[in-house]
Amino acid sequence: GEPDDIGTPITDNLYLSTSPDLLRRMLDPDPPPLARLIVGYSGWAPGQLEAELSASAWLVSDVDRDLIFSTPSDRMWETAIRRLGADPATLQMSRGVH
Repeated sequence: GEPDDIGTPITDNLYLSTSPDLLRRMLDPDPPPLARLIVGYSGWAPGQLEAELSASAWLVSDVDRDLIFSTPSDRMWETAIRRLGADPATLQMSRGVH
């Protein structure tokens, strides 16, 4: 459902939120039933993400609620790649600033 703050809608009944209040609710003994906490940072220079998408530097898929809420976090990446029909072992990995 919709969070208490104004989150960014991703698809029907799925939102992205940076709300401190929602974070506190997730730490309660009775947290929201369908919530996934992800902590991290990604940043791009102006136009960088669009250029990377145009260059097919990203694998893109449709939103999959089952992947988000029912897949263990340590299996999400591999599961998502396999659902796209790719073998994760064949992908070139990179790290750092590009």
